[in-house]
Amino acid sequence: MHHQPPSRLSIGRLSTVGYSRSVLFVVNTVASANRLLDIVPLFEMDFRVQLVFTTPPNSTVTDGVAEVFAALDVVAISWDEAVSRDFDLAITANHRGDLHELRAPVVIVSHGVGYSKKAAQSPEPRAQSPEPRAQSPEPRAQSPEYGLSPDWLLHNGKLVADTLVFSHEEQVARLAAAVPEALPAAAVAGDPCFDRILASTGRRPIYRAALGCDDDTTLIVASSTWRKGSAFGSWPTFLRQLLTELPPYHRVAAVLHPHVWHGHSPHQVNSWLADCVRAGLILIPPLEGWRAALIAADIVVGDHGAVTCYAAALDKPVVLAAFDEHEIVAGTAVSTMGTLAGRLDRDAPLLPQLARANTHWPGVRGLVSSRPGEAASLLRSLFYQRLELSEPDSGIVEPPLSATGLHPGTGVQAFTVTAEILDSIVHLTRRRTDVRPIPAGPSHLVVHADHPIREYRTNADILFTDHAGPALFAQAPGCRLLVDTTTGTATFRGRERPIRLHGCDPLIAASALFTVLDDHPAELRIIADGRPYSCTLSS
Repeated sequence: MHHQPPSRLSIGRLSTVGYSRSVLFVVNTVASANRLLDIVPLFEMDFRVQLVFTTPPNSTVTDGVAEVFAALDVVAISWDEAVSRDFDLAITANHRGDLHELRAPVVIVSHGVGYSKKAAQSPEPRAQSPEPRAQSPEPRAQSPEYGLSPDWLLHNGKLVADTLVFSHEEQVARLAAAVPEALPAAAVAGDPCFDRILASTGRRPIYRAALGCDDDTTLIVASSTWRKGSAFGSWPTFLRQLLTELPPYHRVAAVLHPHVWHGHSPHQVNSWLADCVRAGLILIPPLEGWRAALIAADIVVGDHGAVTCYAAALDKPVVLAAFDEHEIVAGTAVSTMGTLAGRLDRDAPLLPQLARANTHWPGVRGLVSSRPGEAASLLRSLFYQRLELSEPDSGIVEPPLSATGLHPGTGVQAFTVTAEILDSIVHLTRRRTDVRPIPAGPSHLVVHADHPIREYRTNADILFTDHAGPALFAQAPGCRLLVDTTTGTATFRGRERPIRLHGCDPLIAASALFTVLDDHPAELRIIADGRPYSCTLSS
């Protein structure tokens, strides 16, 4: 049998508080942790309850779960220990794993937007042991819907879960048709994930600021679920193509499913997208931040994943980079969103297509939850009924989403700039060098002094950094200007006194200054990427 490392703290060992109930959270994956962490606060401030966490050994992608437990600093025990102990309640967001082995009432909550996906295969085999378990039935060739068929809900003909929590009656109706004997276990309690999104929409300025976006910035959130039919699976270069076309005042934040991160490894994902990050891509971490990023977004590019559906439920402009029709159950919120959303043509310019993104989503929000704003209250009542405890007198804890996980990224680390002077106005077109080939025609190169590609540094016409010094000219023989972005100053090669740049982004001003060279006026009028700027110069 699979063995995990010993727990940080065994239950009851060195116990100080005499709690009367223990609740086991079964966390299969980081994606599951994302959903279960909305539920954990419902037990806050109750000295009667001890929370314990575990991971089944045969989950889809267990990588990253141990790090979540460590970050939370919780009591985390091995699966072997979990199935050898009695608990008063077990809560999970998955059907995989040997849940029938638990010695506790089991509550299964949804880990997506309802139950919207067809199952490509039956539940994964039980944890391997030297001899197969004779009592386990042969899995069916294909389960029609994930989580809503006998293969997912029954073990030896017996219902595994004591309670199945749904966000909408539509899901209960499908359950009744597929597994009628499971109907008594069904409970409708809304969607705690969506409730926290709705409750946090007023914090949009906080989230945008954390992402480095001001009022003039267009923020595009690009989302992908996992598997080959996803946006990232079927079109791995779609983030690069977006960044290639977009002007610098557009920012792109990528939300990739935790299974993408941990199925391939964070190192691999960062390696694949390194050029995009240098071109300004913001990578939202897999556990937290994606919901706040959705609220901050101006446009969402996605697929059939839950993130895209939540964006539609928020009435965001949404366009699809992929949509796996064969994976989605008809009549669900995701299916409705897919019917209404437009598809990106990857062979045509993307920017005009983003401008046509759909903004009207009739029926989507209603199918996400039939109990909007009520999930925390309904779930706490359900859990405490199962624990045979009165609910705490304290208010229900449902914190607004924090800005954790949001960051502005590195910004664009290299620009290729074409420039011309028309009627005393400097016209600049700036593009992200890392994702766009350097054109053969007239242009100049603006590069961060710490850029990892030496060719870009040594061929830079303008170097920029937050710690500028004349010695940096030595690494770029053709460099004419050195820009300190902290002080907003530019220094010409061979001159000691810097020029102060006032009124606009110092890199825009520096490109305009480079264009006019020595014959520069006291004030520069600039149009960069179609937007007007003015910059005054002083010694």
